[in-house]
Amino acid sequence: MTDVDRTAPLIGAPEARLGRLMPSLVRELPAFRLFFAGQAVSLMGDQVSLIALPLVAVLAVHADAAQMGLLGTAALLPNLLLSLHAGAWVDRRGTFRQTMLFADFGRALLILTIPIADAFGALSLAQLYVVAFLTGVLSVLFFVSYNTMFVSLVPRGRYVEASSLLNGTRAVSYVAGPSVGGVFVQVLTAPLTLVWDALSFLLSAAALYRLQPGRHGTAAEGEGGVASGLRWIRHNSIVRASLAASATINYFNFIFFALFVLFATRSLDVAPGVLGACSEPAPSAG
Repeated sequence: MTDVDRTAPLIGAPEARLGRLMPSLVRELPAFRLFFAGQAVSLMGDQVSLIALPLVAVLAVHADAAQMGLLGTAALLPNLLLSLHAGAWVDRRGTFRQTMLFADFGRALLILTIPIADAFGALSLAQLYVVAFLTGVLSVLFFVSYNTMFVSLVPRGRYVEASSLLNGTRAVSYVAGPSVGGVFVQVLTAPLTLVWDALSFLLSAAALYRLQPGRHGTAAEGEGGVASGLRWIRHNSIVRASLAASATINYFNFIFFALFVLFATRSLDVAPGVLGACSEPAPSAG
């Protein structure tokens, strides 16, 4: 065998081994691979921000317990007020990809206003309330479009496999995100740490921009409205139970998380790096 013959089987071997390590769905569906990568980065940024934003309020603006509660309320109020109507609106228009792009760009710009204002010494609690509320509004628009994007990229028979990959990435972000965020806050300060979340939104938008999802029809006249959605929930016992369980868990989790950062930093004098490492996964409104 010649030298060429001996080396030929080795050409591309690292790429082949890497390919075998990737889940089959990620290898076989380039569109889902792009979506998966964008969301993985965005999820990590979200978790970094969930520890960094309360620390901005506590360390940079010196918020008290009542103000921390109001900040949490500002972030979550859009979910209560807009979720049903936003879902119906997106369903009727059918512009789910454009809505997600708008939400990602908007959230990136809103988050960036915090480190910019801090750099000029103009950061205030009022700004944090506004940013939290508007970011919450855009997050609602993003997540009501998310499932439609998902089903347009993944074959019906592979929904479980794709959901497992996305939820596995979400679980990793819950563990790693707060730890990374705490270290960043300790090294860079809390406002500068939010730059990472803004960047993650831009990377998510870049992935969405390159996607060409399959066609998804808009809701017919008389369908896709709030009333029809409520009727469907009323007649679906599994969804009703899931909503009740999620609402109960999130209610108490949000009460805890609104005060946890304040108590740990003010009363226990816990450093941000340690706080991030010992934080439990933050509740998710999505």
